[in-house]
Amino acid sequence: MAELAPMGSDASPPRASRDQQKTASTKYSSSYEVVDAAFSGIIDPSQPVRVVAERDYAFAHEAPVYLEKLDKLFFVSNRLGDTDSAKQHIQLQTLDLACGAVEHLPQHLVKQLPMPNGATNWPGTDDSFVLLTQGTCDQPPAVNRVNLSSMSSEVLLDSYQGRQFNSPNDVVLYCDGSIWFTDPPYGYKQNFRPPPEMGSRVYAFNPATGAVSVLAEDFAMCNGIAFSPDFKTLYVTDTGEESENTQPRAKAIYAFDVIAPAPGSSSTDSSDSSSGAAMPRLANRRVFAVSQSIKPDGIKVDSNGNVYTGTHAGVEVFAPSGARLGSIKCGRVTNLAFVGSTLYCLSETKLQAVKLNATGAKLP
Repeated sequence: MAELAPMGSDASPPRASRDQQKTASTKYSSSYEVVDAAFSGIIDPSQPVRVVAERDYAFAHEAPVYLEKLDKLFFVSNRLGDTDSAKQHIQLQTLDLACGAVEHLPQHLVKQLPMPNGATNWPGTDDSFVLLTQGTCDQPPAVNRVNLSSMSSEVLLDSYQGRQFNSPNDVVLYCDGSIWFTDPPYGYKQNFRPPPEMGSRVYAFNPATGAVSVLAEDFAMCNGIAFSPDFKTLYVTDTGEESENTQPRAKAIYAFDVIAPAPGSSSTDSSDSSSGAAMPRLANRRVFAVSQSIKPDGIKVDSNGNVYTGTHAGVEVFAPSGARLGSIKCGRVTNLAFVGSTLYCLSETKLQAVKLNATGAKLP
């Protein structure tokens, strides 16, 4: 049974003078910071952030996916073991939303899925999902399909033009069923992968045709990825690197226009690994927003197009224009997922949840 913790935070918001209050952010409680009045329509001040499960190690890190048939939230831990060497592992778990129990998945499935990280629902099912595995020094990274009813998995993709991926990080599905994912070299920097063979990129993979295309590159550490509700805009977070020349990227969220191929067109793109129907492409790369706290990580979008990203200080929320609306102040958040109007936040040693007046954008 998951251990319940007190609701909200013990910290009190700092007091502001009367003059400061004219320009400073409105503080609803220790759980919220309102920067724009529109944020008041998203939050419910009577619903503070609550802790639904807590451990004394980083058990809640990435890959949150809600599986309706099972009424469970899948997620994975951070790196465990000797993180200064290649002897590392990651736990696969589910949270039973009915009773609050956190359950570990069987070892045979864990062995098939080395160093998992990003995940998203598989279209047309409610017990299957796409799971990215970062691989090890001996096992290649891969895009996998996992079914929790049968506790089985299958590899869908494990290379691009004969080269291994770096360490695939986060994933989302486009409206045509293609799988889009980020591939930064975190595995090498974290000691469990060999030196990268390719750059830090965003890929698209069509499982129906086998086509793989490079959509974007020139990131420090591309990380979270999400679509606008109409699938016309792609958002990618860049968590940067711990070095002086790339640290400014550690607060950036990029936006791209998504250009769908014309009906019946065929691929002429040299970055496409197979011939056949053309893949979507990206255009008009721009900085969508800059987070207040460093390292915007996982990213989600609600049905109204507002963008939510986990940072070291909580969840920052932006309007479709890029204007900052406010923050959910709940400590470091690495990834997040909507289940109805509840936002679940993975916070390393805590799995937190908050009820909002918003729902997640509809998936394909």
